[in-house]
Amino acid sequence: MRALVVMLSGLLLSAVPAEARPSPRPPARQHRGKQVKRVAIERMARPESPVRPEGPQPIDPYADNADAAVPEEAPAAPPRRARGQSIGAPWAGRLQDAARLELGKSAYIRRPYRAFGTKTTVDHVRRAVRATLAAFPRAHVLAIGDLSAEHGGWISEHSSHRSGRDIDLGLFYKKQPAGYPESFVRATDENLDRATTWGLLANLLQSYGKDGGVQIVFLDYDVQGLLYKWAQGRGVKPRVLGQIFQYPHGRGAASGIVHHEPNHANHFHVRFRCAKADADCY
Repeated sequence: MRALVVMLSGLLLSAVPAEARPSPRPPARQHRGKQVKRVAIERMARPESPVRPEGPQPIDPYADNADAAVPEEAPAAPPRRARGQSIGAPWAGRLQDAARLELGKSAYIRRPYRAFGTKTTVDHVRRAVRATLAAFPRAHVLAIGDLSAEHGGWISEHSSHRSGRDIDLGLFYKKQPAGYPESFVRATDENLDRATTWGLLANLLQSYGKDGGVQIVFLDYDVQGLLYKWAQGRGVKPRVLGQIFQYPHGRGAASGIVHHEPNHANHFHVRFRCAKADADCY
């Protein structure tokens, strides 16, 4: 009877393509419940009435157990929740567990449904605005532009502001202009309140180097010049001014935290860094 089993095995193997025959070592099983290729081939070739020898038999690692249940497909792992609040980049990201910016009557938030950001961004902005208005109590109300939508992502009129780390802040003027704070107003040599606007910028830069602090500020090059010359005349050291402004080195210069950007002569566009807790932010 053993000889018959050996003969049948030889005939079956000869009917299987060479590349499907078992190698001297067992092939590695595929993950996630898929069986090795040999199992399916040998099931199709198995005789209807196999001869079963009596008594204990050696374990054949290549043998197919017809009674064995096919392993079920393992359930898919749930998607990993992104870590932190700011996810991705300012121009291709989103926001989760957002913090809402609120400043009371001292500032006018133009679109409250776009006043959401990371906690560090909201905290740094709130501190800077309040410190400025406390130092300049006679200043007019400040216009607050867009931060991000509650869940981030694309919003109209912006190519960034998607991950809770960009905010537009109005400037201060010698006299509150018509239409302000509902709309931003272009700064000129005649209307800009340099002292209060400089105070706001200086208070924002207090967060530079801190967790989630200021990364870069966008402001028109000529408006930079107005602030630069005013601060220079008040004794601010050239080394400090060089660290802050791109002016007077040219619109394309790499120096400074404050960089020129077209259409930014009427507001600061402030971008804050990723907080340490935001592991999926960049």
